[in-house]
Amino acid sequence: MDVLVEAVDIEHPTKAERARVTSPLGRKPASRIIAHCEDGADRTMIVPMRVARAVERDLPDLPIEYECLQSAVFSKEDACCYAVVIEMLSRRDHARGELDRKLVAAGYARRSIDAAIERAQESRYQDDARFAAYFIEERKRRGWGRRKVEAELRARGVDIESVPGYPDRYFDDADDLDRARSLLSRKPVPSVRPFDKLVRHLMAKGFSYSVASTAARECIDGADIED
Repeated sequence: MDVLVEAVDIEHPTKAERARVTSPLGRKPASRIIAHCEDGADRTMIVPMRVARAVERDLPDLPIEYECLQSAVFSKEDACCYAVVIEMLSRRDHARGELDRKLVAAGYARRSIDAAIERAQESRYQDDARFAAYFIEERKRRGWGRRKVEAELRARGVDIESVPGYPDRYFDDADDLDRARSLLSRKPVPSVRPFDKLVRHLMAKGFSYSVASTAARECIDGADIED
């Protein structure tokens, strides 16, 4: 027979502890659910504060077997994790990798994270292909080139090879060159080493050397060099 839990204490991180986390992906301080058992031992579960508060509001009747208490806590964690996923997706679309990193930082267990994201995918709330399609077109409107777009998608955990129609559906040399020209049309031509500086500017935006050099040469040939 499993050990009985006779009392439960829940300890939350202090305001000062919570204030120390300044980065969105910084590890959030956790709450502690302390089960005082009949055998004299204390058993502690470390969970996100949101989960601990949910347990606090709906604590099972005591005494209770520790395994039953643990199961109830896990159930609350699963529910809270999914709620956080839906809240994040309601604010903006996220790639799976982004959701994963934020949930890890929030302190959720791998079991809860995987289940929550898979449930969101099954309901079509989250879809990496849809996220990637919007992300690519929006970044192209900002003047980004293919290389920068790909680097940012990888940083968000998107498998570019799995994006339907990529890259032909989204990029071609003529379109890249037009966007590079548009960027340079809004930029004064440097008087010193203009070609090198314009090429570096475009490559930093993610354009290939071929596209960047062609657009830079055209820009210089058609411009009055400014002092």
